[in-house]
Amino acid sequence: MRTCKHCAHHGADHLAFCAACGHWLGAPTSGMSAFGGMGGGMGGNGNDRARGTAAFSRTMVAAPRGAITGRSTGRSTAPASGWPTTAERTLADRPKRGLSWAGDAIGYIYVYLRDKVDAGARRRRLAEERTGAEALLSGALNELAAAVLREGVQHPDFTGLLEAIGRAHARREAAAADLEAAETLQQNEATRLGALVEAAEGEWMANDRTSREADEILRGAAEDRDTAGARLARVKDERARLTREMSNNAGDARAAQLAHDAVGLAAEQRALEELTERLDRQLADLRDNSASLRTAAAAAKAKLEAATAARRDAASAMGASIAGRQRDRAAAEKEAVDLTEQLGRTAAEIRAPHGALLSSYQNIDRLTETIADRGAQIAAIEQMQAHYDQRKLLTGVGLLTSMLIATAAALWAVLR
Repeated sequence: MRTCKHCAHHGADHLAFCAACGHWLGAPTSGMSAFGGMGGGMGGNGNDRARGTAAFSRTMVAAPRGAITGRSTGRSTAPASGWPTTAERTLADRPKRGLSWAGDAIGYIYVYLRDKVDAGARRRRLAEERTGAEALLSGALNELAAAVLREGVQHPDFTGLLEAIGRAHARREAAAADLEAAETLQQNEATRLGALVEAAEGEWMANDRTSREADEILRGAAEDRDTAGARLARVKDERARLTREMSNNAGDARAAQLAHDAVGLAAEQRALEELTERLDRQLADLRDNSASLRTAAAAAKAKLEAATAARRDAASAMGASIAGRQRDRAAAEKEAVDLTEQLGRTAAEIRAPHGALLSSYQNIDRLTETIADRGAQIAAIEQMQAHYDQRKLLTGVGLLTSMLIATAAALWAVLR
């Protein structure tokens, strides 16, 4: 913690200004500057501290006019340790009034916002570094486990894990073989059922086409029968009319002509009757043929629907079987990965004495220290966020808002 010489406020070590009064405190005294990190490790360098110091220069965090911003050029009675004297503490503790307090309150808004922005940026960078270190740590543990498996390191604590890893790999290989066999079976079954569906579809299309043609012939024959029946009815009516006229004009000269016409109509009637009888027999045969063809077409369509349903059901069953084998393989792979990582953690804890594992141990130690350091810095930033003067901040916001409203009102009055 750093103590302000002007108001005796205790602030965080990485702040270059006082969070209470906004006065300059000098360069940060720790590695946790506004944008800086550790000199080594992940992404940290010495230039970060320089950028953090420059981010809080005196021109950016300026104190109100007349305020004390540093050591006096005159004779000072402060001790060599840099702590404020009794007179300075008395001056700092004296409450401010009027414009000085208003200026400090308004300036504190900048102090608050700038610190929030800087702290948020640093928190995000630290979180990214910690996440990256955790990912690298997981990879380092897997490399350590791979080295243990490759070098055949023996230890009583490794026996159970090595056997479990072997069983997981065996299950994965078995699941992969089953999956390949299931995919081959699916392809063969799809080919077979596809051929059946194509054959059933071809049969149904042929029967349906034949049935449609028979229906067209049947409709034509029915139209011919209707035409012949209508002609026969007209001939019968005409012959009956002639017969009535002949009976009415018996012995007349016109009777001979009527008798001749009646003979012609009788011959035509006999021909039409023979035609209608023949058409009736054809219609009966055509109706029977059309009915049989429609039955065959319906049976072919039912066969096609059954083949299509069988192919769909088989595809669903094979898909479910393949999905189950894929899940088994994924579960075996995940188990193998988890066991491998567990083996790496166990090896990192046991530290089995083997020359091939020393570099992995050192890498894991560095990553663990980096994760712990970034977590500590994030916790310090979170703790620092609670050390603000809320009363002074609200006062500054209220004064600034009032000034803006007053300025807008004055401009409106002038420009109206």
